Amino acid sequence: MKKKGFTLIELLAVIVILAIIAMIVVPIILNIVKKSKREAFLNSVYHVIEGVKLDAVINERELPISYTVEDNQITPSVSFQGKIDAYGEIIIDKTGKTKVEIDNGKWCARKEYSDNKLIVSSSPCTDNPIIIRDLATEIKWGEGLLVTSSATSKNSQIINYEFKIKKDNQVIDSYSSEANEYLFPFEKFSNHEQYQIEVEVKDNQNHVKATNTTYEFSYESMITRYVIVEVLEHLDGNGAAINELEFLDASNNKLTYTVGPVYDSTTNGVPVYWNNTSYWQKEHLNDGKYSYTSNSDGGTTSTLFIYNSTSTDKWSRFLVDFGEEVELKTTHLWTGGNDRRQPKQMKMYRYSLEPDAYFTSTYIQSRNMSLPCIYDRTFTSVYTMPTMDTNYFIYPKDTKKPIINDILTTRNHNFLEIKADVTDPYYSSGMKQYRFSLIKDNENLDPKNVPWSEVQYTNMIQYDLSNLEEGTYYIYVEATDNASLTAYKTSKAYHFLKKDVNSRYLIMEVYDHFASNGTVITELEFYDQSGNKLTYDIPSIYDAATNKVPYYWTSTAWPKTRLYDGKKTYTSNSNGGSTSTIFNYSSTAGAGKWTRGVIDFGNQKNLNDIKIWLGGPEGRTPKEVNFFISEEENIDTIYNNNIKERDNRNLIKVTDFIMSSDVKTVTMFERNNVKIYTFEKK
Repeated sequence: MKKKGFTLIELLAVIVILAIIAMIVVPIILNIVKKSKREAFLNSVYHVIEGVKLDAVINERELPISYTVEDNQITPSVSFQGKIDAYGEIIIDKTGKTKVEIDNGKWCARKEYSDNKLIVSSSPCTDNPIIIRDLATEIKWGEGLLVTSSATSKNSQIINYEFKIKKDNQVIDSYSSEANEYLFPFEKFSNHEQYQIEVEVKDNQNHVKATNTTYEFSYESMITRYVIVEVLEHLDGNGAAINELEFLDASNNKLTYTVGPVYDSTTNGVPVYWNNTSYWQKEHLNDGKYSYTSNSDGGTTSTLFIYNSTSTDKWSRFLVDFGEEVELKTTHLWTGGNDRRQPKQMKMYRYSLEPDAYFTSTYIQSRNMSLPCIYDRTFTSVYTMPTMDTNYFIYPKDTKKPIINDILTTRNHNFLEIKADVTDPYYSSGMKQYRFSLIKDNENLDPKNVPWSEVQYTNMIQYDLSNLEEGTYYIYVEATDNASLTAYKTSKAYHFLKKDVNSRYLIMEVYDHFASNGTVITELEFYDQSGNKLTYDIPSIYDAATNKVPYYWTSTAWPKTRLYDGKKTYTSNSNGGSTSTIFNYSSTAGAGKWTRGVIDFGNQKNLNDIKIWLGGPEGRTPKEVNFFISEEENIDTIYNNNIKERDNRNLIKVTDFIMSSDVKTVTMFERNNVKIYTFEKK
């Protein structure tokens, strides 16, 4: 039978039908792919939003805050699920609401603070590629208000920043610069007033973007009666001169002062011409004249220090006394002139007490650096004309007192070390004392009701965890500086647990020794929670002094079996008596040699008590004996990682014995109720 094929018309019909199907299906498929990519981008943006919100909470970021997204990187650094090859920013306002604008080159995802969901449109989000990450304001002690704007751009170059200060929408100062920060002097601001800080950013493609913030300028002046002024060395000529020195109070009124004790290390007494009314006497420091024209007679204004000095370490100090406590706000210092007697460095120190009999010898005739420095100016060039330098003694009200940045905890088996990380912005006033408290189940105590520890003169304290009940704890810290200003901080919640030591293997470390040529342990015993003595063996050991097992480990003199033979004394050093076992033999005392071994109980045991006998007349007393348990159960792995290498990976320290050199006879030391303590943030 003859087979019949397709005709040309039939083939054309099939092709037409397939083309029609393709015309219908392909756009649908492409649309599905496009929609899928769009949804993937949208989901990535949501993941990023959740990531930055979580970061703001966990890291206690100060709000408002801006996060910049650029090529799978987020600044500040944030961990988030997935990837996002895009560019943009997310801003979290003070109430926690988010504003979003992220562009991946195809779509733009944006959301205003009031929106509940993202709106997706075609890229670009905006024709303006500039993103301003933040606008920060920071007090620079003694200098002014530092305004910083961090901007970035995907495809252009930032070329200019214009900073403005406004009061009631009127510009009171502005500055244009290529730098992204500008220091506005304090004289531009009045106390207890509100200002608008604005920045306008420009790029090389004529794009402009602006942002602003409201700044409430509220400060406190320094309160003091005394200031110590120091002049250190000089840059040129044969001495150092001060033309004029003025102090202003909180109302910008010029303060009168008298000059008290003075000392010049060049003369070992008063400076040359200090009391000479014809030349540069001390009265010229406060006569309202800022320049002089005649070097031959000192003109009418300058006061000379360190005259005829050729040494590089000469200095002068004198006391300024305002007669009573004043609110010190500003100082004006004039130096320089045609005689080129330019000081190299000047410092001022705040003195808070009434000068006593030892004041002059301690702080004037000695270059004592323990006082809080309130002014520090280094001159790098010679002023050939009298030039004024301004310094401000004002502080934001919320940062004048000490700042407790963080409360740090470190656990050493049953001891908890608490440390306060404190900054004292009051011109380095310095910290005077600390108090701590560990409170169970209460994070809202008023400081006056806290059962504080005794005063600590360092920023740390230790607590014995074995005395604590299990539960939730809060750490309270009080920090007081030398100006008697006090700060308080309460930590986040910590959860404290006690766990039984239930393990087959215990790692023992014998570290160093005080005298003679080795370390001796006479006897070592372990007990469970019922008081039963545990049998054990030491199958793996490494001695850093021999790079193998300890000397005599398998001998008849001091073998390992003597560690658990029940005999607690020995009398003969020549043959080891009948009980002691020696480690680190022939090691020089204090050389840091150590021995580590695996104690094997045969199976898991609930370890509760440890007794160790050591010490003797020849002085072979170890400095430390430490005990750990391992999270690893393979004894070969423990040996390679933790015994031979003295590495604490996967080890948990359960207790230690810290010895002293006065253990001259065999003495028993004991640790009861050995536990694993955890003290961790909830």
